[in-house]
Amino acid sequence: MTPAVRRARTAFVWIGLVIPLAAIAAAMVIVALWLPEIPEPSAIHWSGDTPDGFGPRWTPLAILAGIAAMIVAFAALAWFAHRLPSSSRTAPPANGRAAEWSSTSRALGATNLGLAALIVTTTLAMVGSQRGLGDAADAPGIGGATILGLALLVVGAVVGWFLQPRAPRSEETRTADATPLPSTDSERVVWIGRATIARSGLAVLGGSAVVVSALAAVMAASGVSVVAVVTMLACVVLVLAALLLTTSFRVRIGPWGLRVRSSAGWPRIEIPASDIAAVRRIEVDPFAEFGGWGMRYAAGGRSGVVLRAGEGFEVSRVGGRRFVVTVDDAETAAAALAVAVGRSKAGRRPS
Repeated sequence: MTPAVRRARTAFVWIGLVIPLAAIAAAMVIVALWLPEIPEPSAIHWSGDTPDGFGPRWTPLAILAGIAAMIVAFAALAWFAHRLPSSSRTAPPANGRAAEWSSTSRALGATNLGLAALIVTTTLAMVGSQRGLGDAADAPGIGGATILGLALLVVGAVVGWFLQPRAPRSEETRTADATPLPSTDSERVVWIGRATIARSGLAVLGGSAVVVSALAAVMAASGVSVVAVVTMLACVVLVLAALLLTTSFRVRIGPWGLRVRSSAGWPRIEIPASDIAAVRRIEVDPFAEFGGWGMRYAAGGRSGVVLRAGEGFEVSRVGGRRFVVTVDDAETAAAALAVAVGRSKAGRRPS
């Protein structure tokens, strides 16, 4: 581990774990001290300035505990994602890319800080507004505190991002273009394989859907706006759609070029051999390079079907964009595609 990675991980621990959990722990102590002073049942949801949802007065403690568990889960994802095992049947090369910290981990740390600020603010307002009341229905509105909490969510996330050092990146492994498979002009070279998501990626995507669903429920219980809750649930739908459409792809390479199609039939990507400038075998870290698993897009015009860590091949297109596919036996796949690219280039040469 380089000093830069060590600094980034240390900053993440403080920003994305220690400070958020300390703030939530302090809020839980305050709420526990206030509980004897609020009605039973207590208000746990407001519609405008009027309480319209009631529950046991220990509910705010449960909300805080639930958010703390989510923060720990997000932190664990950021901490261990780079170490998740590959499903590749072959070992990575000695000069392959090492596990590294990423901007995605940095973003998760910043999100944890902002989330803690939101929940602590709204929960303290929810409990504090009911102190000394005989009936929870008489509690004043907490709209102002909710707006403040949402503002602190944004501010906390931005501050958390800049308090962490820039995510260090190791230099990309410099590999030569793939060597075409030995073949004669009369032979038709075809390679067929399947890109399937690793169990670790499937667990993360499925776990994300569960976590976001639970977070939406907690936000609804704590009085956060309906728009925010609906947004969270929409994220769940998107995650589930990704699971259905992008967990398995069929990869075909032939004289035409590259075809990658989801087992569900869509999405489908086709890159003609005439549009390929070069192809090479690479090592891929989905979380660090693309922010996750599935059909992904990254900075610099890079996209791909990245379903697990390990070997894959990268296609450099004529316009400069790059497309990555993670498959087993990626070296053979790249070599087969190199045949199509070489023949296509030869066909464009003037006689």
